[in-house]
Amino acid sequence: MGVGVKQGPFGTFYGWVIVSVAFLVGITQAGVFQNILSIFMIPMEAEFGWNRSLITGAIAVGSLAGGFAGPVLGPLLDRHGPRMMAFWGITILSVGLVSLAWLSSLWQLYLFFGTGRMIAAGLLNLVVTVSVSNWFIKKRGRAMGIAHLGSRIGLAALPPIVQIMITGFGWRFAWVMLGLIVFFISAIPSLIFLRRRPEDVGLLPDGEDPGRSSEQNGSNGNGESSLENSTEEITWSRREILHTSSFWQLIVISCVILFVGAGTNFHIFPFLNDNGLSPEIAVTVISVVWILSAFGGLTIGFLAERIPVKILLGASLGLLGVVFISIFWVVTSVWLLFAFAVVYGFIRGALLPLLALIWVEFFGRLSSGTALGLSSVFRYSANALGPVFAAVCFDLLHNYYLPFYMFSALMLIGGLVSFWSKAPKSPGRSTAL
Repeated sequence: MGVGVKQGPFGTFYGWVIVSVAFLVGITQAGVFQNILSIFMIPMEAEFGWNRSLITGAIAVGSLAGGFAGPVLGPLLDRHGPRMMAFWGITILSVGLVSLAWLSSLWQLYLFFGTGRMIAAGLLNLVVTVSVSNWFIKKRGRAMGIAHLGSRIGLAALPPIVQIMITGFGWRFAWVMLGLIVFFISAIPSLIFLRRRPEDVGLLPDGEDPGRSSEQNGSNGNGESSLENSTEEITWSRREILHTSSFWQLIVISCVILFVGAGTNFHIFPFLNDNGLSPEIAVTVISVVWILSAFGGLTIGFLAERIPVKILLGASLGLLGVVFISIFWVVTSVWLLFAFAVVYGFIRGALLPLLALIWVEFFGRLSSGTALGLSSVFRYSANALGPVFAAVCFDLLHNYYLPFYMFSALMLIGGLVSFWSKAPKSPGRSTAL
């Protein structure tokens, strides 16, 4: 495995190659995010007569399936690495998207899109976080920020591409092209370049000199450290993880972020459409959100190397809760709406990198896949329920006031829990690599 991977391009540390592939995998994830299906929703709703709750259910089924797969896939990633799992996962996801071009029944939407969503939620999300965390300690913040740019770029670029293809060639053709795009972007690079850990190829995290002792994995137990102060090489069993209060604190924070994130991803586009914006303007607003989200994620990655992650996460959630609710007022003005997109997008971009970082900071790089896998059932149950909750509210009340106000309140609560959270005490067992 170590042949030919001692260095990246131009003599750089090979970990940056891992970050680059994780970036591409993130773009693939975006192909089955809620806002992609929301763009297909309107033409499919018109052709088949399905309501929004029924279409949203495909997201829910896929997210739930991915959540239940996580506890199995996480330890496998820790043990065997992401290379083959990522390749076959992306291949199956791509085949499912292409198959949607022949959609004629609701069960096919649930099978093909749901399978892709399951793979993105249960596997690819873990691939990005676990791959990057294994290769970096001191520079983990910036590395994670860059890796998570992929999903943000995908969320910015794919919706307008999909909308153009739907407008010009129809929604069935758009499914085929989306499937081909996500396959060629990340399946082959994953197969060629992904590796489990730097130690497997004679390297150390961050490209450190092998003659120097490596950092130790885990947290110092007070929850106040930045990434530079994290210790490494601590391993946790499933039982030990589940018996820490820190795990359940992170579950609450994660569930808030995924419940609200999924709900807003799926319903902002129809909300803007319902308020008189054309599909082209609505997609442009969403693209601005995700472009600024990319900048926000990158910026927060550097800050996380100096400022405690839980403080940054709590502040981001609190600010987002306040900003999001203003959408009811800014939607009346296109210019105010774009200003909202800039602010909201920048803050929103901080959440996923910070969430990944706090899990790794609390439970260490050697057990990050196991900890995240155990949390998947909870995280992706929340992710599944967010869009469905908002869709049911809309179908019953014919507006988004109740779900959007609740989303804002939940973000404020999540911010408070983040400020209050503490890293777990070490189990007192380390692993020599």
